Amino acid sequence: MTFWIKCAIFILVKLKKRGKMAYIKANFLAMKDENGRDLGTMPTGQARDYARKKGMELVAVNENVDPPIYTVKPRQRYVPNTQDDKSQYEVTATTVRCKDETGKSLGVITTAEAKRLAEERGLSLIAENNKMDPPIARIGDLNKYIYDQKKAQKEKEKKNRAAAKACEKKDLKLTSDTTPSSQADRDRIMKQANEFLKEGHPVDLTIRFRGREISHAETSMTRIREEILHGITEGTVTKEVRNQNGDTYTISCNPAKKKK
Repeated sequence: MTFWIKCAIFILVKLKKRGKMAYIKANFLAMKDENGRDLGTMPTGQARDYARKKGMELVAVNENVDPPIYTVKPRQRYVPNTQDDKSQYEVTATTVRCKDETGKSLGVITTAEAKRLAEERGLSLIAENNKMDPPIARIGDLNKYIYDQKKAQKEKEKKNRAAAKACEKKDLKLTSDTTPSSQADRDRIMKQANEFLKEGHPVDLTIRFRGREISHAETSMTRIREEILHGITEGTVTKEVRNQNGDTYTISCNPAKKKK
């Protein structure tokens, strides 16, 4: 199978998952229009063109016959249910602790009075917290309030992602041999580890022993451990783990606590 055939199959599968195109194995289709009238048998490519020109999509009626019977139907589009968004801001209690559109407190008043004040100003009565007794509500533009709430939620999620990324663990690999190039590589990695620790990231330093290195692992681990203990200046070593096979040694470091 050539590279381009593989690419074509990959694209077809992706399009099928996204619902952009029906994946049809048959070369010919018995077609019906959107009203159920027979259009005869036509090549699958021609049927696709017919559906595309009408702004519709192919839908299977019966795939167990030869040729399969297909028709066209309007594409299903997602329509957001704004009613669900607005229902949670409705006030159901008989009294509310109300604020006007400027944020000024109007005290505890009846819901009917609060709605009357909102209607006089061409605004809505918005429930801010239905769990309180009495509920907290405000007079304002409901669409603008929903927009501001969603915007604030997105900003909060963005900050949470940034905070999670700021303290994510960094994994660094070290070599165990004693050649000058390996020593220079370890010095570079130690410098990088200190930079990560200074930024607040925990760091795992892993040494992997291969082949003959495993027989001298104890000596090498002692030497490299001393290098790490002396080289880590922006954090502290919290854990040292050696796997059961003895070919991997991991030293975990946490950032130093900032002085208040």
